[in-house]
Amino acid sequence: MSDLNVSTYEPLLGPRLKLERASHHLSQIAHLEQHFFTSNSPRLVFDTESKPGHKLVKIVLEAKPPELVHVLTGELIYQLRSTLDQIAVEFARLSKGPTRPKDVYFPTGDSFKGFVSSCKSYNSKKKRLTGNLRHFDADLRKAILKTRPYSGGNETLRAVFQMANIDKHMELIAIGAAGGLAAMSDFNIVGGYTGLMLTGPGDLSRGVVISDLKPHGSITPKHANAQIQFSGKITLGDNVPYAHQPLVQFLNSMLQETKRVYASLRALLDRRT
Repeated sequence: MSDLNVSTYEPLLGPRLKLERASHHLSQIAHLEQHFFTSNSPRLVFDTESKPGHKLVKIVLEAKPPELVHVLTGELIYQLRSTLDQIAVEFARLSKGPTRPKDVYFPTGDSFKGFVSSCKSYNSKKKRLTGNLRHFDADLRKAILKTRPYSGGNETLRAVFQMANIDKHMELIAIGAAGGLAAMSDFNIVGGYTGLMLTGPGDLSRGVVISDLKPHGSITPKHANAQIQFSGKITLGDNVPYAHQPLVQFLNSMLQETKRVYASLRALLDRRT
C-alpha cells in the first residue's frame, strides 16, 4: 500500500524538484564563473608574426575554466531533459488509452514533420495512430505538440535535447573562456597605429588584440600598480552545437523555457481536476 497521501498529491512533483535542482546548478556555475575571472589575471603578449610590419598587443588568459563547470553543465541539462520526459510519463499515466509509460519520452525532432511523426504518425496499413504519444488523451497530446521542440520551432527547447545527447552519449560538454579589454590605467603607449582597442569578446586562450603598434612601438606600465581590467565569460567550446555562446546565459535560457513549459502543462493538469 502506498504511503502517498492523496490529499497532498502534487502533479509533476518530480519535474518541479528537478527544475529546482537545475536552478541550483546554474547558481553554482555562475559563482564559479565569477570566481574564475576575479582570481585569474591576463598577461600582455606581443605578436609580431600575425601582421607583418605591426606589433599586436594581446591579452592572454592561460588559466582554464574549472573542470567542475563541465560536470555541472551536463547535470543541469540532464535535469531539464529528465523534467520533460517525466512530464510525458505523467501524461501517459493520466491518459485513458493503453499507454506504456516506461516506453514514453518527450518527443523532439530535426524538423516539424519528424516531430509530428514521432508524436502521432498514422499507419495506413494498420489504420491507427503510431508514435510516442499515440494513446495519449487528445488534450494532453495537443499540449505537448504545442511546445514545438524541433528545429525551426522552439529552438530553445530543442537545444535541451541536442545538448543532452552530447553529455549523455559522447563526452563532457566543451567550454572555453572569452572576453576583452574593459579598461587599462597607467600605461604608456609609444609608436602605436592605434590606441587601446576595447574589442568585443574573443578567445582569451588564443589572445585578444587590444592595441596595434609599429614594429618598435611599446606599451609599458607607469608604476607597479598599473592595472589591466578585462571582462570575460565562460562559453561553449568549439566542437558543440551553439559553439561560443556565453554558457550561463545559454543555460538560463533553456532553464527558463523548460520552466515555462512545465508551468503551462502543470496548469493543464490543474484544470482537469
